[in-house]
Amino acid sequence: MRTNGLTTLDWKILALLQENSRITVSEIASQLSRSRSNISEHFEKLQEMGVIDQFSIVANEEKLGIGISAFVRLQAESKDHRQIINQLCEKPELAECHVLTGSELVILRVVAVNMAHLRNFVDQLTEYGSTQTDIIFSTVKRQLQLTPDLKENINQHK
Repeated sequence: MRTNGLTTLDWKILALLQENSRITVSEIASQLSRSRSNISEHFEKLQEMGVIDQFSIVANEEKLGIGISAFVRLQAESKDHRQIINQLCEKPELAECHVLTGSELVILRVVAVNMAHLRNFVDQLTEYGSTQTDIIFSTVKRQLQLTPDLKENINQHK
């Protein structure tokens, strides 16, 4: 069965890569009882289609000395939203930036070493408009899991 041009095998490959991005093509082939060349073809197709956007690591922010993570909502006063977003994206404390519908321009996930660092960052944002900050106590789920259930839900809602 295909979902957005993806086969069931593609979804299985993605799930294995998500679980361990360092897994080799040979290991994937072995786990899925396929030939190495077959897996390589699917892997290349996933990259060409842009389904695999990048390979990256997930760093432990706490072990890097980053003690605080927060969501900051920004309601911009200026109409030059692109310029504001470009300037925000240059800030090293910015982990995520999501453009919103409604009255707020963006919601940001920012990181800071301590409360003084966070306060300084948020104070800098006031030049763009008003802010509201929520400190994250813990993150329960961080990543979309590529599972057969997700594939089925996508198919049901098309």
